[in-house]
Amino acid sequence: MNAPQLTAAVIAEQLSAVLAGPDRAVTGLAPLGEAAEGDLTFVVDPVANANAATAALRAGAILLAPSTLPSEGIIGTAILVQNARAAFAQAVAAHFARRPIPGIAATARVAPEAQVHPGAHVGEYTVIRAGAVVADGAEIRDHVVIGHDVRIGAHALIKSHAVIGEEGFGMERDADGDNIRIPHVGSVIIEEHVEVGNFTTVCSGTISPTRVGDHTKIDDHVHVAHNCRIGRNVIITACAEISGSVVIDDDAWIGPNASVIQGVTLGRNSLLGIGAVAVKSVPADEIRIGNPARRLGDNKR
Repeated sequence: MNAPQLTAAVIAEQLSAVLAGPDRAVTGLAPLGEAAEGDLTFVVDPVANANAATAALRAGAILLAPSTLPSEGIIGTAILVQNARAAFAQAVAAHFARRPIPGIAATARVAPEAQVHPGAHVGEYTVIRAGAVVADGAEIRDHVVIGHDVRIGAHALIKSHAVIGEEGFGMERDADGDNIRIPHVGSVIIEEHVEVGNFTTVCSGTISPTRVGDHTKIDDHVHVAHNCRIGRNVIITACAEISGSVVIDDDAWIGPNASVIQGVTLGRNSLLGIGAVAVKSVPADEIRIGNPARRLGDNKR
């Protein structure tokens, strides 16, 4: 039996959105400026991009657009939503994106004492150490190391070459003045729908776990040190460095190459700009830039 045809009406229903214009089959994806008949595309600002949006509609594309799309501009098929970019992401995820196949790759090494849910995916040459738990729907890609007792939440994505739960960099001097390593036995908790990027490290807590909250997204080449507590819906972009015992509250945003000194707190909905160096705590809803980071203004949504 053939799968039911994907149409604009189906997508509109799934998004609880308004369909304006005739229903059409959705056969592909395209950027706004290249959209042709049957292509699903989107526009964020239908006023600034009026010509491109009109051209896409005239070409027979299916346009995801905010409700501010001028009614006289709807000469084709539009799906009116609150956030067109987010709606496009949801539609692509539901109908076009590749989905991981549950199971453990033949080349992966999973300790007998680890627990991997049958609905999880573990990629090639990945190592999962004793005591680790990987929940349903989690995707652990290739060449990943999941350390002892790490917990990976449902539908989390750990991209290739990430290392989760190995020791943090905690040192002390012994009676002879030599550097000795402080054991890190707290491990890491990655909660649900978290993403950890390629070549990113999230270090084990010293005693209690390092924790990353639901829906937080961590980019490639990021370092998260031991004992950090990262809240919900946080964004940490490429090459950021988060030192030990940092607290990042919900909805904070950290720019590329930013650094955060140990022990500070970034408040809820705060924003640390590109290359900024936070040497003091940042209040909620505040934007800071520069080295050392200084106040720029309020982070209004």
